[in-house]
Amino acid sequence: MIRGVVAVLVVAFFGVVGTAGAQTESEWIPPLDLVARDKGEMAFDGCRPKPENIEPVMCIYGDRDSDHTVALFGDSHAMQWGPPLIRLAERRGWRLVTFLRAGCPVADVKFESNCDQWRDLAFADLADQRPGHVIVSTSIARRYTLRVRGKLLTRKASERFLAKGMTRTLRRLSGLPSLVRRGPRVKLIRDQVTAPFLPPRCLANNPENPDVCRFARERRWGPGFDIKGAKRVGLLPAIDPLEALCRPHWCYSAEGNLVIYRDSDHLTATFARSLTDWLGRRIGF
Repeated sequence: MIRGVVAVLVVAFFGVVGTAGAQTESEWIPPLDLVARDKGEMAFDGCRPKPENIEPVMCIYGDRDSDHTVALFGDSHAMQWGPPLIRLAERRGWRLVTFLRAGCPVADVKFESNCDQWRDLAFADLADQRPGHVIVSTSIARRYTLRVRGKLLTRKASERFLAKGMTRTLRRLSGLPSLVRRGPRVKLIRDQVTAPFLPPRCLANNPENPDVCRFARERRWGPGFDIKGAKRVGLLPAIDPLEALCRPHWCYSAEGNLVIYRDSDHLTATFARSLTDWLGRRIGF
């Protein structure tokens, strides 16, 4: 299934993360009462199947006639990078295709039936598109807790199984016929840090001192199964968004008057779009 493309909102690039000054609610970009819906084009173009469906949904952006196809593969944490990737596709003449499903790990593990069936179908559909590059991103947060041999594991205990599953996924993608003879053509965008609170609510409650809405620059379960898989398959360096989201020890809820997080673990589309040039330099193609 192919969905249409909506216009891109142009937002200026704001540079390296800095602390936020005092703001009124109406001065935040996007406004705090609208920030939860700032999800980007792919969310509103229907680029992900409904939870009860297993058939992949493919969206196309950029130059539909281009001979350079770039695929975006992952969950909602991949979709949050849609706004800058759409702009890069338009600038660089890519044909950008998407295979996304919220709440489902792209790591090759037994998780939920609909997720597991979707993943296998998405692998096949992605291969049919003969991409020249694949960009992968996934959440590494609490939701991906596995059941192994009938026993429900903790999220910490699930990590090693997720890392093995991510390794299998990245090897499978790297082995696509359209990629295998061209060197490393799979690029991982690592997951960001999950805030221990709702950043928009914190900003609303602390308009005179938004810097209190900071949190430790630390991934809770270690480096993350995403980067562990990439290391095992030889797909480093990965793109680490903490370079743009955080300072050496702290991550922030806002940069100036630009809201970074729309909830505890997703970026606002507005902020992600402001990172277009930053992301373009790190993608490397």
